[in-house]
Amino acid sequence: MSASPTLPPLPELSAQSTSDTTWSEARRVVSRRPISRPPAQPMPKARVTRRFECEWLDGSEVQTTVAVAPALPAFEAAFNAFTHGALIQTSVGPVAVEDLYPGMMLECANGRHTKLLWKGSINLVPGAPTLGDEPKLYRVMADAFGLGRPVQDQTFGPGARRIDRDPKLRASMGTDAALVPLSAVADGHAVIEVNPVSPTQVYHLVCEEHETLLAAGLEVETFHPGPETPISLPEEMLAVFMRFFPHLTHIRDFGRLNTPRVTEEELYGMTG
Repeated sequence: MSASPTLPPLPELSAQSTSDTTWSEARRVVSRRPISRPPAQPMPKARVTRRFECEWLDGSEVQTTVAVAPALPAFEAAFNAFTHGALIQTSVGPVAVEDLYPGMMLECANGRHTKLLWKGSINLVPGAPTLGDEPKLYRVMADAFGLGRPVQDQTFGPGARRIDRDPKLRASMGTDAALVPLSAVADGHAVIEVNPVSPTQVYHLVCEEHETLLAAGLEVETFHPGPETPISLPEEMLAVFMRFFPHLTHIRDFGRLNTPRVTEEELYGMTG
């Protein structure tokens, strides 16, 4: 067997290299060296989105789509007036809102008929992230606003507005009637604010013009963005909003409001 190779001897350390002075100097050098840290990364902002379901009349055919978009209050307001099961008066009698389809003829509160052009819906999920207030539902008791208005207890979504003919409107606004949010008249007796405890499908409707329909006998408006929507939305968000309505080209295609609206604050000012 051949002999194992002899390793070269390790170099001897000088006494100076292990002295306390040398190590203390090294510690001082290290302590003066700046600590390098990676730059802080900003936390990404969570996108709060919602699924918006749309049906519209395209010629003689009904088209459908599902869009995912930011859960902006202005977007949700176009989808959240009627709850599942709300009975809408049509030319053939009352039909549940979920069974309506574009092209049907709906009966207006003034007795005329109008064609349904668009139906939208979203799902309100309790506790889900939102960019607005936590959604509420409003249960209107039978005959709350007069005989047959509504004909039965009926629940509405947070965006529902009804016709109000309070004489104070003429004194304050010079009009015989105005559209008032149900949220503004919730009193715990005739109109009860409800916190949904399970996912609830809500709907809204667009007709040939801005109209007032009969929902279980109660006069409730169809959707109209009003003058505040194009003002409140940035240009890019307004473009997203209009994509919910493929049957329209521009926001002015909604036409004019047929009945003036009163905000909750304005109503309190009149009645307070």
